[in-house]
Amino acid sequence: MNKQKPGNSLGIQSIEVGGRLLRAFVSTTAPTSLTELAAAAGMSPSKAHRYLASFIRIGLVKQSELNGRYDLGSLVSELGFTALRRLDIFELGQDAVTELCEATGITSSLTIWTDGGPTIIRWCKNRQPIDVSFRIGEVLPVLASANGRIFAAYLPRSRTERLIAGELAANAEAPESGGLRSLAEVEAAVREIRANRLAIADGSAHPSVSAISAPVFDQNNHVAAGLTVVGVKGFIDLSLDGQPARTLRRIADALSRRLGAG
Repeated sequence: MNKQKPGNSLGIQSIEVGGRLLRAFVSTTAPTSLTELAAAAGMSPSKAHRYLASFIRIGLVKQSELNGRYDLGSLVSELGFTALRRLDIFELGQDAVTELCEATGITSSLTIWTDGGPTIIRWCKNRQPIDVSFRIGEVLPVLASANGRIFAAYLPRSRTERLIAGELAANAEAPESGGLRSLAEVEAAVREIRANRLAIADGSAHPSVSAISAPVFDQNNHVAAGLTVVGVKGFIDLSLDGQPARTLRRIADALSRRLGAG
């Protein structure tokens, strides 16, 4: 008996139509109105509302009781992290983060790139008090965080430009932020990061926190993750040849080799 290829198999059209609505969430960064979602999916609000009602019942979507806006539900997070656990970087990354934390005595984390931006998938906290908490799944800024700057430097700009543009616009409206303010400044920072294979953020993401990140590469020599040490501002050596930077480079390079990077 001939087997049909998945792409040629008969499917359920209503699921494919509903998929357009779910895909509309990819371009959003905050809870979204019915009108905006329907327009992005190319369907009427009444039709979109029926799909959203079903998605809410199975946990794919949730709706705010305060303003009626829609956001992705808990099932999406569960599916996402189930997929992440199947990636080598997710499994191998914990060993690297733990080794880095123990070798430096500094809180360490590992981030990957998702549609929302740099996302923490592993972290290890030391005894040093830091006035900021980390959560698995937390999304960090691209330009203000050392983690994010690694992806700005090594990912194709087409994948980061939307978030970079949004952060530059926000920085322009907040002169006191001290962040990068133009594409020219971003390009200068990118060149420096590539030259040193390190990104440094000294209080730009959080006023009391400084961090150093290094890129981790996969078997195709594409950036797979950012490995980071995070400490109290003024109490972490941010020099390029300091002990935290040297240890970070060594462990990031070792993780890259384990992932097959050449």
